[in-house]
Amino acid sequence: MKLRDLPLVSLRTFAVVAESDGIGTAADALGVTHSAVSKQIKLLERWLGQALFSLEGRRLVLTPFGVALSREVGRALEDIAGACAYVQRQRERRTITVEAPATFAMYWLLPRVNHYRAQNPRTDVWVSTRMTGQSPNFSAHDLVVTRGEAVATPSRLNERVLLFREDMAVLTSPKLLACKPLVKAADVKSHHLIESMTRPHDWPAWLKRAGVSDAFVAGGHRFDHLFVAIQAVKDGLGSLVAPQNVLQEAIARLDLASPFPELKFSGESYFCYCAASNIDPATRSFRDWLVQEATAQGTDGSATRSHGRRSLSATSKPKRKRS
Repeated sequence: MKLRDLPLVSLRTFAVVAESDGIGTAADALGVTHSAVSKQIKLLERWLGQALFSLEGRRLVLTPFGVALSREVGRALEDIAGACAYVQRQRERRTITVEAPATFAMYWLLPRVNHYRAQNPRTDVWVSTRMTGQSPNFSAHDLVVTRGEAVATPSRLNERVLLFREDMAVLTSPKLLACKPLVKAADVKSHHLIESMTRPHDWPAWLKRAGVSDAFVAGGHRFDHLFVAIQAVKDGLGSLVAPQNVLQEAIARLDLASPFPELKFSGESYFCYCAASNIDPATRSFRDWLVQEATAQGTDGSATRSHGRRSLSATSKPKRKRS
């Protein structure tokens, strides 16, 4: 049977009558006359070739065929009503797509997304991650977060916002720290030094900053990505130099420990790019919320904004780095 052959008006009328005390009550519910309801029921019974109601005294009751049809039609109409209500609710709903470096997304952005959704329940946030060596995909996302400035950015990019700059410090696991305490900087020699292949210069930079020499001893570990190295630290394999402000949530949960939080050096800056030429209110709201979150954790003292490809300030001109 083809959908176009279904007598939808008659079926809806039948469903209302089946749930009502009689034709008069159904007519009131539908906002039509008694005779109009009776006509639709007769048309449906003629089309089906079966009686759907019978009279028991002065009471209208469903026949066995009427009971079967009422159950299925009622269920179908409820499904239709639910689907229509869902679509209506989406009229003011907005989905924001965000791309960010994998470690930033995992450890900084995702732990905060639910805070935004709680404040903006009609906005969904879809996050895509970018691995080291991959170019930012500006065309497929509303917002793109980069570590360092994006090079050769397309002219359609509208605004770029500085989120914060990395605070690079030594991170380790609380369990390892309990077994092998780090009282002074030179004590890192007692830990296996974990490195990420994407950030090969972090340990030398921190050791120079701390005035520690001859620290590269046998037994260290090197991993291909920073987020893998972070997991190794959480598992107690050793210590790592990483951006402690990006990993603030993990430190707060005691998944990681920062034994020398003030002994640090500045890493790269994170920027947020808006891809559209005209920023819609939902995207602007999320972008501004990112800046507020960065400022709230004390990682951004300026949160200044620039247009096009100009640098944000005379003192902040980060170079392009891998994620």
